[in-house]
Amino acid sequence: MTDTPIDPAATPDDDDRPEIAADDAGASALAEAAQKKAEGDAEEKDQ
Repeated sequence: MTDTPIDPAATPDDDDRPEIAADDAGASALAEAAQKKAEGDAEEKDQ
């Protein structure tokens, strides 16, 4: 048997499953991009 990750959506009755929305990866990427932009804007302001 291979070490495959458990898909939370495949185990809906599991009470210990992580509460992850389907779009969390996209939201996380957007938040990271916004943070980098804010940091870049702050650096430009300091110069």
